[in-house]
Amino acid sequence: PKLGQTFAFAKHFQNNMVLQKAPARANIYGFSSAIGQKVIAQMRTPSRQYYYSTTVQQGQSPDIGVWSFSLDPIDANVTVSISVQSELGGLTIGNVIFGDVWLCSGQSNMEFTVIQMLQAKQEIAEAKNYPNVRLVTVAEEQSPTPLYDLISIQEDWTSPSSASVGGPAWEYFSAVCWLFGKNIHKELGYPIGLVATDWGGTPVEAWSSPEALAECGVTSTDNTARAKLTGPQTNTVLWNAMVNPLLGMTIYGAIWYQGENDASGAMMNRYNCTFPTMIKDWRKNFNKFSNGQTSASFPFGFVQLAPNRNDQSISVGFSDIRFHQTADWGYVPNRDMPNVFMAVAMDLPDFSSSYGSIHPRDKTDVGFRLTLSGLAVAYGKQEVFQGPFPVKGDVVSDNLILDYGDSANLQIKDTEGFEILCVKGVAEEWIPTSIIAHNTTAVTLFSNVCNPGQQLRGLRYAWRESPCAFKKCAVYETINDLPAPPFVAINSDAAVDKLQFRFDGPMHY
Repeated sequence: PKLGQTFAFAKHFQNNMVLQKAPARANIYGFSSAIGQKVIAQMRTPSRQYYYSTTVQQGQSPDIGVWSFSLDPIDANVTVSISVQSELGGLTIGNVIFGDVWLCSGQSNMEFTVIQMLQAKQEIAEAKNYPNVRLVTVAEEQSPTPLYDLISIQEDWTSPSSASVGGPAWEYFSAVCWLFGKNIHKELGYPIGLVATDWGGTPVEAWSSPEALAECGVTSTDNTARAKLTGPQTNTVLWNAMVNPLLGMTIYGAIWYQGENDASGAMMNRYNCTFPTMIKDWRKNFNKFSNGQTSASFPFGFVQLAPNRNDQSISVGFSDIRFHQTADWGYVPNRDMPNVFMAVAMDLPDFSSSYGSIHPRDKTDVGFRLTLSGLAVAYGKQEVFQGPFPVKGDVVSDNLILDYGDSANLQIKDTEGFEILCVKGVAEEWIPTSIIAHNTTAVTLFSNVCNPGQQLRGLRYAWRESPCAFKKCAVYETINDLPAPPFVAINSDAAVDKLQFRFDGPMHY
């Protein structure tokens, strides 16, 4: 284009990228200053050529228009080149392959790069063996208003290499994103595109639209006031700059690692709304702006918070966020969070991490667990993908028998981690109890721990910021060595001698 004219792809459409495979239609789009003019596109595959035509529509600013195409559904592993022409010139991207596109987002534990993780040398050395796991890293940018193109890209679309996977610490590439994508690719056998868009030290509010925040009672400021705010912790600024520009592309799913920055005060107490609502809002907007090509219920996975400080007395903060990450069900998927999967990481402390204990270096186990649950929930694979979760609990004499269901295969690695809520009037306290017996489907807890005059009213498990030693929490599923997730259950009005707990799920696959 001549000086003053614009004709370009949106920045994330590049050589070497992955586009979403059939049955969805992949979208490509860009910008032009020639509003109303015709734009044509040609997609060349090894077997045939496809042709498309559209006109430039008015964009967000008076002098810039938008053009877009929904490509024909293309099977996985097909490599194409795409050319776009207008009176302002021509554009071409090549070595484009079709597969599944996953977005990876969150704060520093998602940003945490491969070169920083344990077993980094092995991962970096083997990266070249997976040429069809393609990577792109969005640069850390913020905006007071929604953007329709990324401000910049930190790492262009590329195949894995020691340089692209093992880039500088905190720059590229995300360890959790890479491990998940590589593992999914190894299982499915077709290309995976990974779009890393993350920023350390950021709250869920920064990644949420004003509409999503309003649903949770978080008031937004007007555009004038918002423009004066600075810093990536400001409501909506990362949604505007690092998510909104991607909405038009067709994706298969997203994974998320975040919550540490919300683990106190009002932000903590509303996370059971802000996080599930953000997921719903992302789904709605990706579906809308992709013209229905991204599913309105696309799979969304997350990592439940890992430990932090080596202090077993801390029971507020991370423990609350872990439960709120499940919308207070204790597990996913659930009725409030359908098609959502997670990896439990509370048993993976790394108190000597050179990046601080809040950044555990064992991302291999996180990636393994997230992949198991992703294969089951997002791809329908028959996997044991979650740790045991109780079906019911009954107080019998001095014992509380906690039943995990007939399909459980319990492995008990420690007798500690359970607490009983003892109540007298308005006063209440949590008192530790121990496992005194167990079999493959149930554990028996000593329940007679309340003081005289107190009544047993609740039960919780692993309710600590750092609840146990490495892979040594109390309850595990034998298959795949998966830890039971934390939970809390309150029974406010049952008679002591008839006290029962009933857990609504999950279905133990």
